[in-house]
Amino acid sequence: MKTFGIVANFRKRDLWDLLPGLVDWLLQHDCTVAVTDRLVGSKYQPPEEVKVFSTATIVRHVDIMLSIGGDGTILSTARIIGKANVPILGIHLGGLGFLAEVPAPDLFKALEQVLEDEYRLEERMVLAVDVQHGGELKTYYAINDLVVDRGSSPRLLHTRVEVSGRKLNDYVSDGLIIATPTGSTAYSLAAGGPIVVPNLEVLTITPICPHSLSARSIVVPSTDKVIIRFDEAQEGIGLTLDGQVKIEIDSQAVVTTRRATWNINMVRLLDSDYYQVLRTKMGWSGDTRGSRS
Repeated sequence: MKTFGIVANFRKRDLWDLLPGLVDWLLQHDCTVAVTDRLVGSKYQPPEEVKVFSTATIVRHVDIMLSIGGDGTILSTARIIGKANVPILGIHLGGLGFLAEVPAPDLFKALEQVLEDEYRLEERMVLAVDVQHGGELKTYYAINDLVVDRGSSPRLLHTRVEVSGRKLNDYVSDGLIIATPTGSTAYSLAAGGPIVVPNLEVLTITPICPHSLSARSIVVPSTDKVIIRFDEAQEGIGLTLDGQVKIEIDSQAVVTTRRATWNINMVRLLDSDYYQVLRTKMGWSGDTRGSRS
């Protein structure tokens, strides 16, 4: 029988109503259950059968990770899982997201399908971001996107972008977004980038508020390396991963983004429909021309 791990956004009030019933249901169905120690405290004390692990170690002990909250919680969960190849089933509390698969009212029906192996795994690309700075090389990972911006500086950011050693463009803008297909419906979309179906092997490069009408998003193969250099001396440049991890660099840094060698696996039910989610989230309701007189 499967071992389910549970990580969650403990700031969501609805979590504390959902969690006891979820754990009891899994135990009644002969599943092994593990939770992170951040979920244990005055608001919840698990039954003795439940295993408690730190956030850093829980992934070693589970077959499927339940991520309860929203898309941001799933992005955090993906960083916890890293290269461990443990699939994520997202359970959303509140608004509909693009990553979270199951609304809370449908949770137990979805879990029954999972226990019957009536699901598929959907691979999502991971970005590897190499930051060369001050003689050191550090690598970070992201599921949605990498954003470089002018940070606290009032000045526009001057960047030079190369794609696999070939110059793409010099941008004068508020910043740049390099997004995976998963991240195409996040900040990249708000900045004017395209929506990309999740299983495509591409990256999008989108300038933020460019100082040129001709600067537009471009889609490149995921096999390419995207290199960002800074053309003018500037301090306090922001580098943000998935909107959650922020690092401050300066114009001496060189940022290289490439496809990681591993993926994150998302649990998808057999009746899951990305286009239906897209229509709902984007408010596409059919004929927008209105009735004709």
